[in-house]
Amino acid sequence: MTSIIPKAAKYSITKLPEADMVSKKLNRKTLIFLILIIMLAIGLRSVVFLKQMNNMNLSYDPKNYWIMSHQMVDDGIYGYAYDIPSGESNARVMPGYPLFLAAVYKILGDKYLQITAVRLLQVIISTLSVLLGFLFAKKAFKNDLTALLTALFMAIYPTYVLSTVMLLTETLALFTMILYFYLCLYAFESGKKAINLITGIAFGAHLMIRPALLPLFIFPFIFALISRADHHSERNSLSEPNCHSERSEESSRFTISQKNRPLASMFLSQLIGLVLVMAPWWIRNIISLGSFILTAEGSGNPFLAGTYPYFQDYMLDVAEEMRGDNDLQMAYGLKRLINGLKTDFWLYFKWFTIGKTAYIFHEPYLSRLLINSEVPSRIIHFSILIPGVMGSIFHAAKSIKSFWFYFYGLAILGLQLMFVPDPRFAYLILFFIIVGAAHLISYIAEFIKGRYRKIPR
Repeated sequence: MTSIIPKAAKYSITKLPEADMVSKKLNRKTLIFLILIIMLAIGLRSVVFLKQMNNMNLSYDPKNYWIMSHQMVDDGIYGYAYDIPSGESNARVMPGYPLFLAAVYKILGDKYLQITAVRLLQVIISTLSVLLGFLFAKKAFKNDLTALLTALFMAIYPTYVLSTVMLLTETLALFTMILYFYLCLYAFESGKKAINLITGIAFGAHLMIRPALLPLFIFPFIFALISRADHHSERNSLSEPNCHSERSEESSRFTISQKNRPLASMFLSQLIGLVLVMAPWWIRNIISLGSFILTAEGSGNPFLAGTYPYFQDYMLDVAEEMRGDNDLQMAYGLKRLINGLKTDFWLYFKWFTIGKTAYIFHEPYLSRLLINSEVPSRIIHFSILIPGVMGSIFHAAKSIKSFWFYFYGLAILGLQLMFVPDPRFAYLILFFIIVGAAHLISYIAEFIKGRYRKIPR
């Protein structure tokens, strides 16, 4: 009796279980490596935690945040000052991190136990950021090796490890930023209002910690609009043979999944989520300070400080009455910038581009926190930074989605260049560089593997 199943169908049916086994094996292998990386991440952070556990000497921003949290709980005053309680309300910093510190202090009731608990919580949050980095890279770029390398580099990058024992915004800011990116992928893929609302809430949570990304809220929607327009213009060329470049195919896949998603509705849902989080802060400022303050009032000083090219005559011309006055500092900073561009354009142009960028990345932040930590920190820093920059450029040229991802990171750098440069400000940007390094190494590994398979044996 002749079989009614075609040979091709027979072949696919008999081979399908084997393919499933291979797929499951690969997934199991990825999971094992991910677990090992997570263990490495929490291990490194725990070592730093144990080394610093009895060190209660705080200074600069960590000390200011610490004092501020006690004032919030003990006196009911939200105010940031330098080395002492402010004694009055202000809006110099966003409330996310101070509220986090205050909550821990309120629960424990001990100022020094608070430091230990916050450090321990930040060890956990930083480890979760490593997991989120893996999940984001895997979903965004569909490559297990790239995702694993992203997690690995995040696990071992010195600043990400060392910052867990500092009472600073960085650990929470990185976690909320990557969470927002990860949710964004689902929000634009599904178009569901609930997911977009949650995505907006995640973005708002990040702004409550670090407000610098606020101008970039519209960015993913611009990306979606341009991608749709690009898809329409390329539709004819995509139908022609031999024209299916990786960049065009990814653009097509992305825009096809987006074509029925109403961007206006998605934008509104995310905006509502953002406003829900930010509204209490705005209302508080109106009631307590008598004015609407969008984010925080502490940007004047770092902006003014950033107008001194290569720190020449740094802050020597700042009058005493300007110190502590955000509006006066911002106005004087703008005056210095405009005057500098008029009198020595190329010096200021170089400083606000190459000069500040070089200063931000010339060394890893916190590299000297521990004894003998500087040399290994620098080695790891540049081992990730150099291939990361090359990989970012290479990856951005390969696909439309990766181009917009790295462009987002470049936009963050552009915002940071407006202020005084510091290696600390590379913290969020390094996530993009880490993904670039992961992609480059993944691509090289797959290229070598492909060449090896072609060698006759």
